[in-house]
Amino acid sequence: GKVDLNMQSLRLQDLIAEVVAEIEQLAKEEEKPLTFTLEIPGDLPRVRGDEERVRQIVANLVSNAYHYTPAGGHVHVSARRLADEVQVDVRDDGIGISPQDQERVFERFFRGEDPLVIATSGTGLGLSIVQQLVEMHHGRIWVESAGIPGKGSTFSFTLPQYQTD
Repeated sequence: GKVDLNMQSLRLQDLIAEVVAEIEQLAKEEEKPLTFTLEIPGDLPRVRGDEERVRQIVANLVSNAYHYTPAGGHVHVSARRLADEVQVDVRDDGIGISPQDQERVFERFFRGEDPLVIATSGTGLGLSIVQQLVEMHHGRIWVESAGIPGKGSTFSFTLPQYQTD
């Protein structure tokens, strides 16, 4: 069925900070020492989005970074203004994604063959849904990774800036 989006003007910096605080709390509870850093300009333009859905996008990417980064690792979330969009990058220094897997990472139920990936719970459904949500917002999503453990991955997505009529 079609998902109805409740489009409004969103402050991404608030939403990202809330999501990261939740995952930081999870890290404390699971006693997994990870460093989370945010790099978001105060004057980041507002974006046009459905608050609940955009929260799901951010939460999925930050949560993946948390799960796929070994203890002692680092998750860095940054955002910046592009021409008429805002780009968000979620970077980790975890296991990385091999080049052949990067093309398939957004496919439904795709999971890499890496044993660490197989050991983590979840169906692999997450990213295909995230991609659909981003595209419903007329944004883009992609991944960059050297495919080398310790070099991690960067998941990036864009959302249109909120235009006042």
